[in-house]
Amino acid sequence: MNIEQALQRLQSADVQMLPLAELKTDDTFQPREVRMVPFREQAGVERRSEDHIAVMRLALEAAQGTELEPVLVADVQGSRYVVDGHHRLTAYRRAQRETIPARVMPMDRAQAVLVSKLVNCAGRALEMHAEQRRDAAWQYLAAVTKRGAVSLPTRESTRTVGALFSVSHSTVARMLRKLPEVNPRDWSTAAFDPGTGFPRWRYVREAGAGWQDMKERLDVEQLTQHEAEKFARKVGALIEKTSPEAVRRAWQMLGIEAQLEAVNEDMRDFAADTAESMDF
Repeated sequence: MNIEQALQRLQSADVQMLPLAELKTDDTFQPREVRMVPFREQAGVERRSEDHIAVMRLALEAAQGTELEPVLVADVQGSRYVVDGHHRLTAYRRAQRETIPARVMPMDRAQAVLVSKLVNCAGRALEMHAEQRRDAAWQYLAAVTKRGAVSLPTRESTRTVGALFSVSHSTVARMLRKLPEVNPRDWSTAAFDPGTGFPRWRYVREAGAGWQDMKERLDVEQLTQHEAEKFARKVGALIEKTSPEAVRRAWQMLGIEAQLEAVNEDMRDFAADTAESMDF
């Protein structure tokens, strides 16, 4: 049974009301990793996510008889993990409901990881960002081709995979060419998808931009890195609300100011050195 068939079986499973306390979430089964989104767009993605949850929460609070579309749950060795419906689960919890409609199917962890990626890429009320969809397709290709060692399964092509994940077939073809070149040992674990243990597509695609040593940089400057990411999200949110010309001028003004500060600092150092050399 391939991943698409597993998803179809899960989607057709009987609906049951499950206690919220029984359901677990794990980054392993959550393909909407915000770090895959460019910094300038992260604030917008997070805002749309919160708005989506708020709308569903209001619907649930308006009437106790209201239920949302069932979440999809993978039973992995007796533990029940949500693989589709994380926003709905959050809405139910915030509305202080005790149960939630769900469809459940037993599957192994690797299968559940790929199902979570596939189901989130098409027909969602809250669409995944293009970078997140591309990474889902990349991880799927790595799994079904044994990381580039074998060809695509029978009846699958760059076009069918592209259609599954809503990415272009040319991107899928590029990924297939790239897969055999990727050696996970060359990458920090911080660059890995937590479910597959394989480097993410954005990092592989932009190799040479400093992503491979990201773990080392995070270890040495973890606080600075965290602050920089928060600042980048804030800047991205401001850019989203500002005209391109105003943004250009602002960067220009900051650049000029930084240059002046650098010159002034150099002049101060020069003056100090000169004073020392003339001290008799």
